[in-house]
Amino acid sequence: MKNSISIAAVLACLSVPAFAGDLSAPMVEAPIMVAEPVFVPAWAGGYVGGNVNYGFGSLDATGALAAGLAGAGFGPNISEPDGVNGALRAGYDWQFGRGVFGLGGEYNFGSYEGGGEGFYAGSGLNVEVEDMATIFARAGYAVNDQFLAYGLLGYSQAEGTATQGGASTTVDLDGVTFGLGGEYKFTQNWSAYGEYAYTDFGDIDSLPLEADLQQIKFGVNYRW
Repeated sequence: MKNSISIAAVLACLSVPAFAGDLSAPMVEAPIMVAEPVFVPAWAGGYVGGNVNYGFGSLDATGALAAGLAGAGFGPNISEPDGVNGALRAGYDWQFGRGVFGLGGEYNFGSYEGGGEGFYAGSGLNVEVEDMATIFARAGYAVNDQFLAYGLLGYSQAEGTATQGGASTTVDLDGVTFGLGGEYKFTQNWSAYGEYAYTDFGDIDSLPLEADLQQIKFGVNYRW
């Protein structure tokens, strides 16, 4: 009898963990909170840099001078100054979502030169455009944190000098500049850009002349 009671007691003790496991409270998983990514305006801030550019322009006759050249069987083109030189640039950008807006300035420390064309070919005429400075606003779209496509609108001033037979005349040139470009950020602080700009200088100081200039630029910026 005693042996039967002892065996029953042992079996009862051994069965307790099984019952305890069956009666344990269900496990409840706590929700995992994931922080939303913080938007960093990658293109906001200031920059300084420079570019190498190729420019090609045109000086054309207007009014009575153009009519006189046409009567002699020539077109209105007088000279086509061109050349390769460099420029310094600085500015500041603001970013709103994917939109980027900036203000900046550029100074071209080279010049564009050309001889006479058409009626003036072989006349010893030399035309030079130099000391060009531009202030501009640009607006663009940040395709991603590395590439920015933009358009540019600015105002430019330069000096134009015509030399012939030892005599020279210098006039002020000014006009509106339009541009299109793309900028690629290859590190956090350094970027490279390519740009096309067209400047319409319009009529020149009440002379029967007008001028324009096109530039293709490749440069780098240091951004902060």
